[in-house]
Formats: sequence, C-alpha cells, structure tokens
Amino acid sequence: MIEPAKVCLFIPGHLKKFKLALFERIGTTIKAAGGQVIKGDIKALSVLPSDIAPIVGCTPELAPLIEAWRSTGRRWIYWDRGYARRVFATDLPTGADGGFYRWHVGAFQMQAVKPQPDDRWRALSTDVRPWQRTGRHIVVAEPSETYERFHGIEGWTAKTVKRLNELTDRPLLIRNKEMQRSGRKLHEDLKDAHCLVAHGSNAAVEAVIMGCPVFVHQDSAASLVGRCDLARIEAPLYPERQPWLNALAYSQFDERELVDGTLWRLLDGIG
Repeated sequence: MIEPAKVCLFIPGHLKKFKLALFERIGTTIKAAGGQVIKGDIKALSVLPSDIAPIVGCTPELAPLIEAWRSTGRRWIYWDRGYARRVFATDLPTGADGGFYRWHVGAFQMQAVKPQPDDRWRALSTDVRPWQRTGRHIVVAEPSETYERFHGIEGWTAKTVKRLNELTDRPLLIRNKEMQRSGRKLHEDLKDAHCLVAHGSNAAVEAVIMGCPVFVHQDSAASLVGRCDLARIEAPLYPERQPWLNALAYSQFDERELVDGTLWRLLDGIG
C-alpha cells in the first residue's frame, strides 16, 4: 500500500474552477494523512526528498522532471481522466459525480495486464462490442496541443499521416477530441473502420471496447491489446479483452475512492 503521508500532490496554476476544486479536495485528504501539496511551484517539486512520491498530471512544464524520474527509477504517480465512465470527451456512457480517474505508479497509462476479478468492470455497466474484422478506412485520433507538448511529439499527426500513406492506400479519417463535444461521435467514425491509430488518446481504449482494433504508442493502455508497429497496419490484432478490461477497472477510481482510502489500498497493485 502506498502511504498518503509519503506523497505530494502537485496542483498546476491556471486550472479551471471545477478542476481546481477537485484537486483541492484530494489535496485536503492527502494533507490530513500527513502528505504534502505543492501549488504551481515546479522548483519546489523538483527538490522533494527521494522518499516522497510526486503526484502529477498532464502539465507540459513538468515533462523534463518526469523524464528524469523515469530515467532514474524514482517512484512517481500520474493521474488523469479515467478509461471508462469518465465525464468529458467520451463516446462511452459517462460517470456520475465527476466520473472516474486513472492513477498509475511510474507510467502514464496501464502497462501490464495483472490478474484482477471482474467485479469493478461489471459495476461500470459498459457494453463491449464484438471485434469488427472487416473495414476499409483508418481513423487517426489527433492529440491535443497540450498532449503533444507534454509528450514531446509536436507534429505527430502530419508524420503519422505521411507514414500511413506510404504503407497503405486506405482512406484516412482524421478526428480530434473537440469533434466529440461538437456532436461528431467516435462510434460513427469507427463504423466500418479497419482500425484506429493514436498515440495515447483515450479514444484508443474506447475503440477497443467498441470492437475496433488499434495501433498506438507503447505508453497507451491499448498497446496491451493492439499493435505499436505501423508497418503491420494490414494485420490488426483481435485478442481476448476481458482480462484487460478487468485490469483497466482496477486502474481507475471515482472521487469517493480518491478520498476514502480505496485508491491507496489498490494503487500498488496496478500495472
């Protein structure tokens, strides 16, 4: 079990009001358990004692620090919106009371399928569609500018489209997360699709749940049930998904679980 007394939550500056409120509620819980909270001070974050695990999200200014932590093997924790039953920019059923958030130790997304029971997945009541094994076009999920800066992949879409055009004559359909908000749903673009290509967008996780195979970066949780090599674009994978789904559900928590101790009890066992 990770002790909340041995963590430090980083709260970025310039958060929207509803996001700041969530950060502060979690921070209050951490401080009550003896942990720390740092608001906007990256320098203070960089000099934390080595026995304190920093908790960070998708903040581009933190990219050099995270790279250093990854290279030295320091323990750090990443959190972001969840895989299923989240609230924003999703084509799956949404969650209640803020939805779910994914938490991982030393990784941006789930990196192993550890054996887990199916109780948490069943509780999400999210339909899993059969694999679609025929299709013509390829959907390319464009990362946001913030995501590109955070992961150092500026120009990813143009490079990926160029590579795909060298590998296949299949038509490409480019989409970004704003399309979901404006009414163009992911499942509509995935209909009769050969596959979806993404870097680490949660659209890849949703595509797998909706039965569309994926090609992604290895940092994506969907890499565990998809491919990472675009050279294999004509040979998608269609693996058994239930163990992966069970593990996903044990990698995300609603707000109640973020403050009642469930998060800390389960976090060490997450892949």
